[in-house]
Amino acid sequence: MHVTVTFLGLLRDHIGAPSMTVELQSGATYRDLLDTIGPTMEAKLPAWTWDASNRSFSRRVTVSRNLNADLREETMCLTDGDEILVLLPMAGG
Repeated sequence: MHVTVTFLGLLRDHIGAPSMTVELQSGATYRDLLDTIGPTMEAKLPAWTWDASNRSFSRRVTVSRNLNADLREETMCLTDGDEILVLLPMAGG
């Protein structure tokens, strides 16, 4: 199955592309996705956005699945065609 990870704003600049398509086995979880993209994220993202020790996005980053609420449940099963959106929370003043 294929999952698209889309990066917005400053994160897109660090990755060097607006998105990446990741091929995963059927039944893969969010943890499987993190393990697959981990080496790329660690090499390209600042430490305040990627937690290398936990192999996951830091709490400073918002991650959503198909524009739904914040995705943090690592056992969540993904499906073919899912879009994982990764962005920094906005602050206004």
